[in-house]
Parts: sequence; C-alpha cells; structure tokens
Amino acid sequence: MSWIGRITGICILLAGLSVGYLYLFDADTDSAVSAIDDALTYSVTRLDFEAFVTETGDVASASNREVRCEVEARGAPGTTIIKIVDEGTMVETGDFIVMFDSSALENNETAQRIVVANNRANLIQAESQLANAERTLVEFEKGLFQQEVTLIESEVFVAQESVARSLAKLLHSQRLAAKGFTSIEQLRGDQFQHEKAKRDLTAASLKLNVYREFTKERLIGEYNAAIKQKTAHLAAAQSTLELSTNRLADIQEQIIKCKVLAPSDGQVVYANDERKGVVIEEGAIIRDNQIVVRLPDIKNMEVAVRINESHVNRIQSGQIALIELDADPDHPLEGKVRQVAAYPFPLRWHGAPLEYDTKVTVINPPSTLRPGLRAKVKIYFESQADVLQVPLASVMEHEASHYCLVHTDTGWETRRVTIGTNNNTHVVIENGISEGDVVTLTPFRFIQRSELGDQSDTPQPVQASVSAKKVETVSKLPVSENAPGS
Repeated sequence: MSWIGRITGICILLAGLSVGYLYLFDADTDSAVSAIDDALTYSVTRLDFEAFVTETGDVASASNREVRCEVEARGAPGTTIIKIVDEGTMVETGDFIVMFDSSALENNETAQRIVVANNRANLIQAESQLANAERTLVEFEKGLFQQEVTLIESEVFVAQESVARSLAKLLHSQRLAAKGFTSIEQLRGDQFQHEKAKRDLTAASLKLNVYREFTKERLIGEYNAAIKQKTAHLAAAQSTLELSTNRLADIQEQIIKCKVLAPSDGQVVYANDERKGVVIEEGAIIRDNQIVVRLPDIKNMEVAVRINESHVNRIQSGQIALIELDADPDHPLEGKVRQVAAYPFPLRWHGAPLEYDTKVTVINPPSTLRPGLRAKVKIYFESQADVLQVPLASVMEHEASHYCLVHTDTGWETRRVTIGTNNNTHVVIENGISEGDVVTLTPFRFIQRSELGDQSDTPQPVQASVSAKKVETVSKLPVSENAPGS
C-alpha cells in the first residue's frame, strides 16, 4: 500500500472515531439535560393536603411523682442512704424504695422519752399543788374563818363577863367605903380592875371587827394568789409536757420517714444531676427536701416540645400528632396535643426566638417507652382533601401577587395564581393553574423578576433562555418526602 493510501485510511479512521465521540457526547448531554429538567419540574396533581409543625422533644411521664427526702438533717449536712432499690425497678403503691440512716434519731428518741417522763412528773406535782391551794381556800371560807370568829367572840363574851363582875365588885366596894368598912386602896384596886375589864372588852370587840372586815379579805386574797400561782405552774408544766411530747412524736415520725414507700405505681428513676454533682446511691448524703427518685407512670406518657412563636397560634389542644422516636423510628406513635403554654420560655440569650412549651400526650404508649427518649413530633394543624398543590419553590411572589411558570407547547407561560395555606414544603393553589399542568421549580432560570412587572390575568409567553431541546424535556417531579399526602 502506498503512503497516500495509508494516510487516507488513517483519516477515515480518525473521522469515524470523531463521529462516534460526538454521538456519545451528545447522548450524554441529552441524558444530563433530561435529568436536570426532571428534577426541576413538577406536574400539578390533586392530593390530600396536611399542614404540620415538626419539633423535637423529650419523652416524659405526664404523672411523674417525685419522692423527696423528708428526714431533717438536724445540724448535719444531710441524711445517708443505707439501702435503695435498683433503678428501673417497677414498683406498686406501698412498695419499699429507699432507707435512710435512723441511728441518730433513735438515740434522740431515747433521750426525749426521759425528758417526757420528767415533765409528766412535774405536771402531776403542779396539779397536786393547785388542788391543795384550792382546798385551803375552801377550808378557810367554810371552816377556819368561822372557827376563828367563834374564838374571838368567846373572848368578847369573857371580857363582857369580866366587866360586869368588876363593876359589881366596884359598886360593892364603894358602898363599903362609904360606911367605912374598906380602905381607899381596896376601892382603887377595884376601880382599876373594872377599867381593865372594859379595855379588854374593847380590844376583844375590835379584834372581832378587824378579823371579820380585814383579816378575812387579806387571807382570801393570799389564798387566791396562791391558786393563781399554782395554776400558772400547772400551765407551764402542761406546755412543757406538750412540747416535749410533740418533740418525741416528731422524732418518731422522722424515724418512720427514714423508710420510704412508693406513693404510687411507677418505675424507679434516680434523680441524678450531673451539673450539681448529685449521684443517688447507697452511702450518698441527701439534704432536706432533696428529690431522691422519680416514679413516672409509663402508662401516661407525653412529649414536651418547644413551639416557635411563628407557629404557636396554629397549635391548639386536641390536635393530632405523629411521634417518631429516635430509638425506634420505624414504629411511629400516635399523639394528641394536651396543653400549649400561655407564655413563652425565658429568653436564653438576647435575640433568641420565643418558644412555647407544648405537651403532646402519647396515645396507647408501648411498654418499651421510657422517660428521657428523644422524639420528633409532627403536629397537624390543618388538612384539606383532594386539592391542587405545588411545591413552594414553583411560586413567585411579586407586589402582593403570586405567579407560576407553566410549560406549554409553545414554551413557558407566566400565570397569576391564587394561593391558599402551606405547610413549608407545598402550597395549595385555589385557581390559576389546572391539574396536569407542568410548572418549573426554578422559575427564575427562565424569567427575570422585573419581567413580572404589571402582569395581567392573560397568560404571558416567556422566551426560554435555554435550548429548545432542553425546554421540551418535561416530566413529573415526585412529591417531597416532607409533604403530606405523598
């Protein structure tokens, strides 16, 4: 073969390879363009529309009983746990949960019993003294007073008799002295005896009057004062005994509280707090009123989520929710909104979004559900059956109007649409396009925002900025995974 033939053959071969390469390149290009367009268009269909809010939260029990340490430290840093049931144990009402050290309280009980006994003896003595004081007053009023009065009246009676006898003797002496039968000294002696008898009578009468009018009142006052004093002593003894008895009862109650029983059915969960360094275990020292364990009721579970302020007005009690556990995402649970907080959480930092605490009750919770699990909660707040809807990306907003770019046989047309509600992925179309229309998800690849200007209701054709071959490739885009009804 000549060199010319060789060169000709080589040229023919190179030409064939070039044609084959161009064919393959063009085929790959068409395939790529078709794939891109398939991902950027959507065929308008009628589907059931559901609007929802998705938030994450923690599973907890709606009836979570807290068991606290009710044993007073009494000068110590706390009370020591000497026995506690294992965490996760299922208990019923009245079952044993935890035992605190009661040795110091038992020593205090023994000492306090002695104090109570002494105070009771003091009370008995005070009661006896008061009774004696009251009897002394009655004895005086009904016996000793009249007895003393009688004795003094006897003295008055004797004094009166002495006066009468001395007077008779004096008169007799005076008659004898007048006849000269007695001496002057004898007469003076009889006069003296008579005067003395009268003075004795006056003194006895005065003594009787003083005793009746003054001594009686003074003695009764003294006896009443003694009664009041003994009454005060009795009241003090009663108060002291009452205080010491209450103290003993308090110590005994504290001893009883050292043994904690389950107040309700539930599962034992230790109240550990890593931030404060609290670890619940045997030997741990627990302060007054500190939470030791929690007893969540696994039959009454809920999920606490935080709803952003942009959605809180859409969430109401009774709305249906779907709960997806991070630990078991393949088995979602049904739920219902139980409560939406009236006020938001305090701001965690300046400019942080406002969030509202929302409780979602788990309907028919499984036995495997445990407090503390993380969950994703989808709360449905609106639903419509069989409505036209398109992805949000296909809708253009301009001057309070909305538009979609619809593909027709002649190219792309701009159509004004009336939109309804949305669920953050899809929006309901009330009018403007029909079922089966194909809209683009990237309208601004084919039109500028300035071209939306003063659009009328008449469809406006748009010159595509890509090749005709590329424009003609139209297919249906599957509904997003997040869109309800898909």
